[in-house]
Amino acid sequence: MLRKKFIYLSKFAALAALTINTTQALPIDWHGVFGVDTTLIDNYRKIKNTTDNKPIASNIGSQEIGLGSGNEKASFQSYIFRLNPHIIVNDTASFKAELTSGYGRGGRLGDDSTTDNTNDNFGNALYIQNKSSSSKSIVINQAYMELYSDTATYIIGRHSSDWGLGAVYNSGKDTWDRHAFSRDGVTAKIKIGNFLIEPYWAKIDSTGSLSRNTKSSEIGAGLLYDNVDRDIAFGLLYSKKNNKQDNPTTDTNTTGASSAYALGETDVKVTDIYFKKIFGNFKLEVEVPIISGELGKVYNTDSTKVNSKSFIFETEYKVSDSWTIAFDFGSISGHSGSRTSYEAMFLNPNYQVANLLFRYNLQAIGNTNHNIYDSYMTNATYAKIAGEYKSDKWSWVAAMIWAKANETAKLGESSYNHTNNKVFTANDTQESDLGMEIDLNFDYHWNSAVKVGGSLGYLFAGDYFSFTNDPSNKNTADNSFALQLNSSIEF
Repeated sequence: MLRKKFIYLSKFAALAALTINTTQALPIDWHGVFGVDTTLIDNYRKIKNTTDNKPIASNIGSQEIGLGSGNEKASFQSYIFRLNPHIIVNDTASFKAELTSGYGRGGRLGDDSTTDNTNDNFGNALYIQNKSSSSKSIVINQAYMELYSDTATYIIGRHSSDWGLGAVYNSGKDTWDRHAFSRDGVTAKIKIGNFLIEPYWAKIDSTGSLSRNTKSSEIGAGLLYDNVDRDIAFGLLYSKKNNKQDNPTTDTNTTGASSAYALGETDVKVTDIYFKKIFGNFKLEVEVPIISGELGKVYNTDSTKVNSKSFIFETEYKVSDSWTIAFDFGSISGHSGSRTSYEAMFLNPNYQVANLLFRYNLQAIGNTNHNIYDSYMTNATYAKIAGEYKSDKWSWVAAMIWAKANETAKLGESSYNHTNNKVFTANDTQESDLGMEIDLNFDYHWNSAVKVGGSLGYLFAGDYFSFTNDPSNKNTADNSFALQLNSSIEF
């Protein structure tokens, strides 16, 4: 153990020396975020049953979350960390990066399992010795150069991207964003009057259904018209992501097959429409992402068409300097269970509208193979009304959210479980009601860099969550609530 610590300290000293030498030659601007939170979720399974009945792990059609350790209350503490150095090389070039630790820009306090899976069989003997793993202790989420010219800004390397409301392309710039959309490639930002043109090319590695290979790529461009004087903006982003047929792509997820099989050639297109208009104190924003094309042999048969779409609508009215009222509405397509096409869309995990509904991957509470923050809005039509009060130090937001599922299981038909990405034959009919949630959030601005906050979410759970796909073993939906306290520093 002492030898490991010595090696780690030697590496740290070398990095520190390099940083000192670099700072003598080049100016470095440091930014970043560090935050810690504690979360309690009562009745995270959203059902009255207090024992495992037909959980997802043993019944791919069920909505029941496994009981895990036997406690229906989940309590966990986590941290988020990202460091963003900006090195100014000269007037025409800069280097930028984002460094984090662990998966999802952080991890759980007291749990290093996401970065260290080793087992030395000395748990009882070393119980009193707290130590952290050096394996994967630093993760490079971004590393790219920016080149400035009279005609454009060129970004080369691993960099993030934003578009519209962030429903699909979301760089994760907010304090508590656990994920970031990124691409390894080249992006050019060309400004002509009120128009911004962003063509790009990137190599891709789609985790899950596509394995690492050298012939998968993405090409696209965003065109945005933004007229600040007229308070209007609208644009279109179009991208094409493809994978060649001879690449060793495999899929075991969608059908739950015991062995992998080749997906074959894929050709997926993303069309994302964005619009924004401000009328005095009223702001309206709309984003419509559409996914189409060939998704490959998802069901180990013929090539599958993909046809997914969403409609995201956000409004905001500023009543005074202190009060703001907002109304949001959206519809995100789900999958019907067809084996000839795929219609579900999963939004970026950073895009959320509630404190509990859609917010967490609850399978992770009892299964370490999942991550609690890998959660996506999908298969839902929702409406949200919120009111916000701001003062010099405080910010309070109260909201009400209603939602229903667009696609549900129907007796005797091929159906799709949006929680585990599996197709199954329905033995029962599923309700569409996701429920209604009441949220309350607050932030106290200790100073310009430090915030202390909290959130409360109470979900009147709908019968959608009681579905077990087993008429002889039914569940009853039950309410759930989440409470969180957090503190963060931005620098």
